[in-house]
Amino acid sequence: MAVMLGMAPSLILEMHKVTKTYQMGSTEVHALWQVNFVLFESKFVVLLGPSGSDKSTLLNILGGLDVPTHGRVIYRDLDLTADNDRERTWFRRQTVGFVFQFDSLIPNLTARENLALVTDIAAHPMSPAEALQRVGLAERLDHFPAQLSGDEQQRVAIARAIAKRPSLLLCDP
Repeated sequence: MAVMLGMAPSLILEMHKVTKTYQMGSTEVHALWQVNFVLFESKFVVLLGPSGSDKSTLLNILGGLDVPTHGRVIYRDLDLTADNDRERTWFRRQTVGFVFQFDSLIPNLTARENLALVTDIAAHPMSPAEALQRVGLAERLDHFPAQLSGDEQQRVAIARAIAKRPSLLLCDP
């Protein structure tokens, strides 16, 4: 996206006082507490923290996979905390690309078929071949995950995330 001088980037995502609480027996665990966050279009943001600091919880809420216990998450004009499951599914399908901590490839599907899981339901996707070419795996299109190295499997997962041309790419490697 070209940004004209004097034009501020558009605000695309905001979190307002987001809290996520889990009940573990009689103990209440606060994963997130009163988190405020804004994200502007075309920006790259890195979340850093020690293992167990709930970075994944935050990403799951940003991507509409989970909802906060309290607070609001707004993507453009869409209030994800007010939406029902169907609307959040639409949001994830049309807007978000995920790269999970574990590659999450389907073992009995080829790289091409793993990508087709998202390209078949996306509005304007890349072809699986184009997405794999972008991550340097054009020649591995018809290989199964077991035939790929760990690095190659992770790159297939990245290709799957970018293939649907998401507005928001969330990575939890």
